[in-house]
Amino acid sequence: MVWLLMQGEFGEGGTVLGVFADRELAKGRFVEATAKLPFRIDDAKQEDDGSIHLSAGCDWLSLEPHPVTSRPELADGGAR
Repeated sequence: MVWLLMQGEFGEGGTVLGVFADRELAKGRFVEATAKLPFRIDDAKQEDDGSIHLSAGCDWLSLEPHPVTSRPELADGGAR
């Protein structure tokens, strides 16, 4: 599992700001990205899986876990 820090605009897509081995490693970059949002944060949610979603005007910022597929899993046809 890796954690993706992403930012974008609603309806416009987004960009990956960073990929982290765990959530704790992403904290500093998440705080930096939050400080650079051009609008005031108007909604913030933390989900049960630890993911964080912020919205600020028409912008959003998220930190989410994503599964990683290994070579042995690919060789087995993607079975987990």
